[in-house]
Amino acid sequence: MRRAPIILLTLTLLASLVVLASSGTAEPAAEKKDPWVGTYLQYGRYDSQRQGQFGEARAITISKHESGYRLSAPYDSWTFTEVEKGVLSDGKGGIGKIYLGSAEFADGKRVPVLRADFCYEWFILYGDMR
Repeated sequence: MRRAPIILLTLTLLASLVVLASSGTAEPAAEKKDPWVGTYLQYGRYDSQRQGQFGEARAITISKHESGYRLSAPYDSWTFTEVEKGVLSDGKGGIGKIYLGSAEFADGKRVPVLRADFCYEWFILYGDMR
């Protein structure tokens, strides 16, 4: 019958250690990465802009500015804003929209995938694996 107080004392000590270890050790929340910003590889059905020895895909960069998002050339004359969650638009209907998505592989790795539906072309942008 002496075991019950020892077990109770041990459990109390362990619970106290857990509480002490968890208090004050919380790290600040990690800054959430902007899902649009980054460098993507462009793939389109009628892609005639490939260059290099192996016909490498063109890299398109999306950056955030005060007025919205900007793509690198040849799309750098338009500014896009997020008109609804996961949808960028030039807001004027002049060029079109970009839709946010992702692909997940069997090993759990994810790749951001954007679909651009422009008035004169459509293509997919594949980002870096996360």
